Amino acid sequence: MVLSVELRNNHVYLVEANVSKSSIQILKSHHFEFPDAWISEAGIVEPVEFSRRLNKELTAMNFKSKKAFVCLNNNSILYRELTLPKVEPKRLPLLVRSEMMSSLNLTPNYVMDHVELEEVKVEGNTFLRVLAVAILNTVLESTVKTLIVSRLKLKSIDSATNAIIKLVSASGIAEKDEQVIVADVGLGYLRLYLFDAGQYILARNTKLTPYLEESRSAVINSVEENLNKMIQYSYTRNTQREITKIYITGQDELLTDVQQKILESHDMSCQILEYPRLIKGKIEKKFVNSVGTLIRR
Repeated sequence: MVLSVELRNNHVYLVEANVSKSSIQILKSHHFEFPDAWISEAGIVEPVEFSRRLNKELTAMNFKSKKAFVCLNNNSILYRELTLPKVEPKRLPLLVRSEMMSSLNLTPNYVMDHVELEEVKVEGNTFLRVLAVAILNTVLESTVKTLIVSRLKLKSIDSATNAIIKLVSASGIAEKDEQVIVADVGLGYLRLYLFDAGQYILARNTKLTPYLEESRSAVINSVEENLNKMIQYSYTRNTQREITKIYITGQDELLTDVQQKILESHDMSCQILEYPRLIKGKIEKKFVNSVGTLIRR
C-alpha cells in the first residue's frame, strides 16, 4: 500500500492504493487547500505548519500508508525538450545538465533529471530527444524535510508531465498514425500535451481564471482558445499526421461543458480521458496526476 501526494500551488491531492506493475487498486482519495504563503517557487517555506496540516488530513481521512510517491505540479519545475547527440548512457546526464544550464541560464543550485523520449535521425546522424526537468535544490530539500516531519517514507519524486506521459502510455490512446492532444483542465491552470505517433512532443502551460460558477464560461472559452493555438502549432510540424482526437481531464465539474464546446467548434473527436485498465476502482478525473504518479515503469 502506497500514498500518492500531489503538491500544487495551494492544494494537495492524495490517493492511497495497492500498487504492482500490472495493477493499481485505488483505496481512497482526498484533497485539501492550504495557504498560499506556505509554498513558493523555492519550495515549502513552512514545513512544520504544512506537515501538521498534512497529518491532520491523513488522520481525519484514515489514510494508513507511510510510503509516499510525491508528484510536483506547480511553478517550481522547469521543462525543456532537448535534441542531443546520442552518447554513452553514463555521459547523458552531464550533457543534459550542461544544455539546460546554458539554454535556461540556470545556476548550479538546480537539480536536473530527464526522460528519454525517442531516437531521431538528422542528416543521417542519430540524435536522442529527451524531456529534461530542472528544479531548485531547495524545492527538493524542503519536500524531503516536510515528509520526514510528517513521518512519511519518500519513495520517489515525479513531475506532473511525466505522470501524464505514463498515463497516456498505459492507456494506449496515442496511436501510431495520429497526433492527439491531452488537456488537463485544473484549478487555475491548463496544461496541454501533444503526442505524435505515440510519442510525447511538448506541453504548454497556461493560467486560467480560478474556477467559480460565475467564471465557468470564461474558463471554458480560455480552454478552447488555447486548444486552438496548440492545433495551429501542430500544423507547423513536419508531419503528415493531423490532430484527430482531443482528450480532456481535470476538474470533473467542467469536463462535460468543455467537451461540448470543443465538439461544437471542431470537426474532430473529443473524449473525456478514461483511466487505463490497470487502474482498478473508481476515482475522479481531478486526481489524474496523482494516479499517473503511481504507475511504475
